[in-house]
Amino acid sequence: MKRVPLFLFVTTILLMAGCSSAGDDHSHGEETGHTHQQQTGETPREHSHGEGEVPQRQSRTVASDSTKTRREGSGTVTRWTDETELFMEYPEIIAGRETTFAVHLTRLSDFAPIAGSEVYFTFRSGEGAEISVRETEVQTAGIYGPDITFKEAGRYDLTIEIYGMVNDTIRVNDLPVYRSAGEAPHSQAEEDPDLITFLKEQQWDIDFGTREVRRRTLTQTVEATGEITAAQNSQAVVTAPFSGIMLSSQNKSLPVVGQQLHRGASMVVLNPAIQSGSGENYAQQFINAQSELKLAKADLERSRRLYKKEAIPKTELQKARIEYRRTLTRYQTISEVIQVDTAGIDTYGDSPTSYRFTLKAPIQGTIVESYVKPGMQVEAGQPLYRLVDASRVWLKANVPAAQQSSIVDAGRAAFRVQGDQRQYEISELNGRLISRSNSIDPRTRTLSLVYEVDNPNNGLPLGLFATVYINTNTKKEVLAIPKSALVEEEGNYHVYVHVSGESFKKQRVTTGIEDRGWVEITSGLQGGEHVVTENAYQVKLASLSSEAPSHGHTH
Repeated sequence: MKRVPLFLFVTTILLMAGCSSAGDDHSHGEETGHTHQQQTGETPREHSHGEGEVPQRQSRTVASDSTKTRREGSGTVTRWTDETELFMEYPEIIAGRETTFAVHLTRLSDFAPIAGSEVYFTFRSGEGAEISVRETEVQTAGIYGPDITFKEAGRYDLTIEIYGMVNDTIRVNDLPVYRSAGEAPHSQAEEDPDLITFLKEQQWDIDFGTREVRRRTLTQTVEATGEITAAQNSQAVVTAPFSGIMLSSQNKSLPVVGQQLHRGASMVVLNPAIQSGSGENYAQQFINAQSELKLAKADLERSRRLYKKEAIPKTELQKARIEYRRTLTRYQTISEVIQVDTAGIDTYGDSPTSYRFTLKAPIQGTIVESYVKPGMQVEAGQPLYRLVDASRVWLKANVPAAQQSSIVDAGRAAFRVQGDQRQYEISELNGRLISRSNSIDPRTRTLSLVYEVDNPNNGLPLGLFATVYINTNTKKEVLAIPKSALVEEEGNYHVYVHVSGESFKKQRVTTGIEDRGWVEITSGLQGGEHVVTENAYQVKLASLSSEAPSHGHTH
């Protein structure tokens, strides 16, 4: 592969104000979508968009004062398939003379330059002549430069086959090959002054993307602000059941915020105060309750034996049952409050070191708040930890009061969270609407909705803000683009249309309904165009530049 000859370099420089000229031929092939093709000696650009026509685009201030022209006979081609964008530049093609093509290939899934792939170029003429070239190495990622020498003049069809980053086939028809330089047209074609140049290298260097304008079925939605919070029934606050102290020697590995605990896991070892509010040692209360339960159980068993032998009346047996249930309830209540480890229950009170109780996690969850420090003294009822089981969370949505009447079925909704472009459907997360307020918050002037959804792998951290899209009953099949393509200026919306590989045009549009990140276009586009959907602002900055950028292609 050779570097581009001087005449191609000059041609490329002339393209800096836009790679599509008044001599472009724009057609839609059945196989691969759009084609923007500029060739020698043809009438000014003709447009064909299948069912519709190319929309009228508004003018803008030219990025450079100089008049942009290009030599006829050379050409550019832009074509999109479902997976790939092709942008190809070539000089005048003369039979018997080596011609270097500059072929830019972009993977549309992430708008990355295609590299590390095998690319086959096959030229076929109507008379049966065929030339094939295989390219695998490139000096600049995404740019392939096959050197082709055509033996015969005529019209050639090009097939490009890609194997690697994508597996795709692109076809370009009717490339002109002239018998001699004198036969090639030599007039100059003036470039469209409204085009904005944004080079492939610039596109590949940032998060960039385009999308074809098509018709979609949109459901009108109401947009609300939201927040991911803990479900009320899946969190617990661990409090001190009695006044006491957390001795440092017994709390060397206190759990910390963010740590996940199983239900029943040890959290804090708490030594009770010498006297409780009733004047009785708290540990003694627990021992007494356990002892009373043992005695009541033994008495119940004895009463059952005596009753079977008819040694006591039935009322005595019932009294024994009542006493057993009373002592069992008291013991369970104390045990539940302090989550005591009963393994060493028989030794409580035997020594000073036995006067301690281990508080355990009441639920499985993650610690989200901690108020403890080793050595601190606590009062009965003082909060120590807050645990949350985040396997299911709440999404609280705040609907503007002016739009609450549009919500007929609030259960159908979707949302996006900060820093994540994914859209989550409530139904896909096994979600449901659990609450809809019947009053407007006087402070925020919003109506509150609460959804409960699954949170696989804790992928929705608590506290994240969200944008919630709530369905209405209005559905339309409309021309639509991603909302990210819109650029607002003084209350008006514009998009940047990708006219050809490195050429863009600013177009004013009017919008209609919105649905989960998509917006209806009521005027300004006809369908079939490609619009910039990511980093459109960078194209805007390029349009404001007083000089076209230096062309950085290395072929």
